[in-house]
Amino acid sequence: MDLQTPSSTAAFNKLPIELNKQIVHYLDTDRDICSFRLICKNTNHAVDGDNLSFWRSRFRDAFAMKPGSSNNVLKKQYQRRKRYLRLGAGVDFYRGWTKQEQKVLRVLRDLIVESFQGPYGLDEYGRPFCLNQQQLVKFVKNSKTFLDIKRLRKRKNAEDDEKPYTSPALAAIQLMCAHFLFGQEQTHNIYCFEVSQKAVYDTAADRPLYGGYNNLEVNMEWFLHCLNFFKYHMVSKSMQSFHAIMDALDVTQKPSHWQAQLVDGCYPLSKHWKGTYAFLDAPELQELRNSSYDADEDDVFIDGNMEGDGKIQTLLLECVESGKFNWPTIFEKHLQSKPRMKCRRTRAQQRSMSPSDAEAVSIHFTGQGDDAEEHFFASGWLNPLPAQPRGIEIPGWQRITFMKYFIDDDHQYAEDNLWAYEGVVLPGGRMILGRWWLVPEVADSAQSNYSGPFIFWAVGPEPDLDLDSSDE
Repeated sequence: MDLQTPSSTAAFNKLPIELNKQIVHYLDTDRDICSFRLICKNTNHAVDGDNLSFWRSRFRDAFAMKPGSSNNVLKKQYQRRKRYLRLGAGVDFYRGWTKQEQKVLRVLRDLIVESFQGPYGLDEYGRPFCLNQQQLVKFVKNSKTFLDIKRLRKRKNAEDDEKPYTSPALAAIQLMCAHFLFGQEQTHNIYCFEVSQKAVYDTAADRPLYGGYNNLEVNMEWFLHCLNFFKYHMVSKSMQSFHAIMDALDVTQKPSHWQAQLVDGCYPLSKHWKGTYAFLDAPELQELRNSSYDADEDDVFIDGNMEGDGKIQTLLLECVESGKFNWPTIFEKHLQSKPRMKCRRTRAQQRSMSPSDAEAVSIHFTGQGDDAEEHFFASGWLNPLPAQPRGIEIPGWQRITFMKYFIDDDHQYAEDNLWAYEGVVLPGGRMILGRWWLVPEVADSAQSNYSGPFIFWAVGPEPDLDLDSSDE
């Protein structure tokens, strides 16, 4: 008998169809479901009959389900996702350009973009958590290479390559999966740290954070370097540098996943943030920038603020109405924060567009926080970015720029102590990566190239101290 043809004489044919449906719902693996479906006509009907209602239930148990989806579509989506999540765990992610890699990346993209599109639950700490995020965490744990980020060292002939060395799609998905890195025990290796270290300290002229039309395209590879840099210091237990500081934080004060459906355009950020940054002394910074890692290097550059005594910044953000926002000329000169057109427009469209049209989609904010023993203030902009990268468009990227400043005795900002910040808010608004630099007292001086990387992550309010009656 044909193995693909269900039997008409097997014992399951004698069971009521309702009982067969109950049995199939208890099967744990997709392989068991396939085997059960082929036993006989009644088991086949239990799986594929009744207008494919089983597949709707199966999809709802595994993924976030958009309202209005047909059972036939859900069956195909379920089978496709499960197949590529299973096969993708064994794919050796290299640069993200192979057909296998791209198929897996598109499935991961769908899980990210469609998260929270339907009912969702709470994690053990009371935070919104989606079934799609559970699938992403499972994939990250099962994959041997996905988050290793081990192909950041360029080949000697990479300049002749028409494509970026690392696929923007691979970099973008890895950046989104970084939300799950900091709450897990480190299971992924960290490669080519010296390459990432050099990249994050390079000047803005050598490594701009944005490119493309109107500088609206995120430099995914640079931000992947930035992630790799902080992952090396903050997540790897073997480094014993910043890991102990992160480990001591309450779980509500650590980086966490996005907690709502991703949306396009500009949206307000959470109020409470923590973050840190790294720096090198000026002579070391110049030496690092002049170095080359085409060959092995013996020099080791110790990142400031990343040792065991490193400090975490706190930051409170508040959105400000446009008419009440003070944006000094010197801030704009160095940050170039004014909104940019989101897409290409015809000349007629440009003429009909008023200045308020562009400003309406951006958000002004102010803030203040503490960096070690110093209290600082911040003022900046959030500007929307188009969904990207091309091919697996993820909505919700935002460009963030702000000036970190201090108040002098005259209650004015100290012009000789300004620190500019530019970065990207990852979709979901829970993590920011980017570059800081010292605003020079003299234009075009060497100080303008004194820079380094930073990271911020959204947190909950500081937990109350648990004091017993004797302490009171």
